[in-house]
Amino acid sequence: MSKIELHERSVAGLHSFLLQTLPYIKKSTPILDIGCGTGAWLERLSNNKFTHLWGIDQNIEQFGATQATYRKVDLNSEDWNLHKNLHKRFGLITSIEVIEHLENPGNFFHHVAKYLHDDGYFLLTTPNIHSLECRLKFLVTEKLASFDDKGDPTHIYPVHLTCLQRILQKHSLKIVKQWGYPYSGSLVYRRYTQIISSVLKSFLPNLYQGDTLCLLIQKRNFDLP
Repeated sequence: MSKIELHERSVAGLHSFLLQTLPYIKKSTPILDIGCGTGAWLERLSNNKFTHLWGIDQNIEQFGATQATYRKVDLNSEDWNLHKNLHKRFGLITSIEVIEHLENPGNFFHHVAKYLHDDGYFLLTTPNIHSLECRLKFLVTEKLASFDDKGDPTHIYPVHLTCLQRILQKHSLKIVKQWGYPYSGSLVYRRYTQIISSVLKSFLPNLYQGDTLCLLIQKRNFDLP
């Protein structure tokens, strides 16, 4: 399978990083990737011995994962119909750099809660608008990185954690872990922005570092040991 077919539509190195941060799950755990794109993430999971893999996306013409089942689904539609030919519940659902493209995040989380196993995990990533670099850019330009005229024109929903938590609560979901990628520095901001941000870190809150915000989510009725 060519590299072009399995192009990773994310910040460089994110897929490899996420694989190392996954919670412990059995290799036979049913896994669903929402917005699977070329199938690069599913192929990586397959190469690491995960065996029950599914993917859905609005555009599956470039899907190239060799060991995964896939289906075309309009992620903005009210009914995804995953009960047909796909596993009914999943122990791990992933969605990498997808939610920022969607028109209705509430509908998205409704389906996540519907198809997530009661003790399963949902791994969500999205551009990090909470980083000090992003806040600095907004202060100076009144524009959000990744959502301005230099960003992807299909980015329409910046994820703010306070608002996200309110949406999750409506769908009986909760964030159990959050972190950024990369852990330090930046892969997307210019050097002078990083230098100014490093100075500001000494006296401004900087809880959410990194270009990408990574969130591990579970159902609210399940408590981690």
